[in-house]
Amino acid sequence: MAVSFTRPPYFRFRIEFRCELEIFEPEASSKKTFLNLTRNAMQFPKQFLLTKTPTPEFPGWKTVKYLDWWLAHAPELSLIQVLDERGSTTGLIAGWVIWRGKVLGNGDTIRSKQQSNGIASEYDELCGRFVYFFEYLNQLAVISDAGGLMSPVYSEERNIVASSPAVIRQKGDLKKDERICQAFVGYKSAVWYPFGTTPFQGLRRLLPNHRLTLSNWRADRFFPVPAGEGLRGDPQVNLTAASASIAKWTRANLKALVDAGHNVAHLTGGFDSRMVLAASHDFHRRMRFQTVATSDPGNRLDCHIAERLAKRYGLNYRKIDFITPSKAEIDGWLERTGHCIEDTVSSFCTTARVHNSHCHEITGACGEVMRAAFWFSGDGQRKTLSADALLRRYEIAINETTLELAEQWMATLPAGVSVGNLLDIAYLELRLAGWAGASLYGHDIEHPSLSPFNSARIYRAVLSIPENLREENQIAREFIQSMWPELLHHPVNRPQGLDKLRFLSQEFREMLPTHVRKQIKRLINPWRNPNTSELDRFRS
Repeated sequence: MAVSFTRPPYFRFRIEFRCELEIFEPEASSKKTFLNLTRNAMQFPKQFLLTKTPTPEFPGWKTVKYLDWWLAHAPELSLIQVLDERGSTTGLIAGWVIWRGKVLGNGDTIRSKQQSNGIASEYDELCGRFVYFFEYLNQLAVISDAGGLMSPVYSEERNIVASSPAVIRQKGDLKKDERICQAFVGYKSAVWYPFGTTPFQGLRRLLPNHRLTLSNWRADRFFPVPAGEGLRGDPQVNLTAASASIAKWTRANLKALVDAGHNVAHLTGGFDSRMVLAASHDFHRRMRFQTVATSDPGNRLDCHIAERLAKRYGLNYRKIDFITPSKAEIDGWLERTGHCIEDTVSSFCTTARVHNSHCHEITGACGEVMRAAFWFSGDGQRKTLSADALLRRYEIAINETTLELAEQWMATLPAGVSVGNLLDIAYLELRLAGWAGASLYGHDIEHPSLSPFNSARIYRAVLSIPENLREENQIAREFIQSMWPELLHHPVNRPQGLDKLRFLSQEFREMLPTHVRKQIKRLINPWRNPNTSELDRFRS
């Protein structure tokens, strides 16, 4: 199968199991025009658009034709071919991929030994943020990375798959979905859209573990499936062995990033960045660690703990001062994400731009799946879970619309799935895809942050561990124990000694069970003005 690559108007690639490169040298006057067009295209860094006809709206973008569809993408987005054992193209991956100890670059290939329903068996090993296009039943199909950190949106009416509503709007107006927008307002001042919803009519987000087939625009679940893995924890699985495997895979992903020069990691007082630090034990001196300092009391504790860890273990560490964004920069962030998320993360747009590391910064995102972060006490033994209970755990507004959406999503899971596995799958499909997947495009920088945890085999391993052990947060502790046990001597999200007097409110909060903290939030939120936003203080 031939795959044609073009970069209008000066470069053209044609690949038919060989590569031919034609370079067209523009006139001096047109070089100036090209530079201006490139800057205009960079209004949407990291983004892409898949259509049935070529897309001229984004000059400077690269274009690929695959299975009669045209993929236009920003030049910093890597494109990787998936080949079968005969060298034939079976798929294309757009994004940032870590595979077998290497960060893949544009033009790299993955040689797949076999495919199941079009998906390469190597998919479970892949880490990063990406969208995977492949042939399924002689038609083009699409899936996201395992955690939905680059979950695309799609419209059957427009025959479009895209990175965000923002690029679709360049081809025509989108109509706001008032019912959906109202449904997710009112519980918290932050707004994001789970269950595959977006703020626009006829525009859906593709959830991880779902395959979108473009011949009929159906999004079907491919994991977990009836009688397959992932339905419940296995009593025969050894916690120490499973945690050691997770730690080994995480370390390999992290080392691949550092070896490629992406060596800046975020450090906080929490478990997730602590696991990243633990995985870096053998090469942490090649890394740089940082914390953004804000006026938030919780952030002050993050900085305090990070500074203590840095001093104790000789880390190359710096504290970055938060830079207040202008209204224009906040508006630009929201526009690039297609208004699919409005949260405090939006306010870091100026800080990210000014302190751009020009590499993939490493975060602990996705690590929450190892900590039962959204479980309530007893969920490991619970037999059933209602839609109302699911919404409460994920701090989503409860109303007729969200209850209906939650019930529809729960109905896609196979019979026999345990409550614990349902909650961890919800974390991937609802929280990560709806929040992290949407926020990918907000910062006006070329390199997105990457998590060494975002890999299907890591999630599969977590789901295989008995629920009672996951509820007790045993995975994260075993992870650190296997990599850098001394780090367990430092409390997570807690100060030590007399420093506790400086952080009394955080100490009190950590003493409360998760379900109590969330219940307090629900009691307080009805008194909050539903028209206020996390970002209002930056818009005045």
